[in-house]
Amino acid sequence: MPIFTLHTNVCQSAIPKTLMSDLCQLLEQAMDVPAKNFAVIIHPDQQMTFAGTKDPCCLCSLQSIGKTGGPRNENYSKILCEFLNKQLHVSPDRVYINFIDVIGANVGWNGSTFAGVAL
Repeated sequence: MPIFTLHTNVCQSAIPKTLMSDLCQLLEQAMDVPAKNFAVIIHPDQQMTFAGTKDPCCLCSLQSIGKTGGPRNENYSKILCEFLNKQLHVSPDRVYINFIDVIGANVGWNGSTFAGVAL
C-alpha cells in the first residue's frame, strides 16, 4: 500500500507525462512491492518556497506498512532525489522527503484494514 505524494512548484507543463508510471516502477524495484499496490499523487504548480527562494523544489512523503525505516530510507532518498533531479530538474538539496511507517491496522482498504497482514 505504499503512497508517494509529491508537492512541487514545477509547472504541470514541465512534468513528463510518464512521471507517475516511472515513479511506480522506481519504487516497485526499490521497495520490492508490486506496482499494482502503489498510489502516486503529484501536486504541480504549488506556491512554494524552499530556503527562502521560489526556485524549483519538492516536498514529498513516502508512506508504507513495514517498508520504510533505517537504512532503507537512505536508499529511497538517494534514488528519489536522483530521479527528481533528472525528471524535474530539481536539485537534491531542494527536496525534502518524509518517510512514514504506517501501522497496518490504521490503513483501510476494500472494507477492511491491513491489520495482521504480512507485506
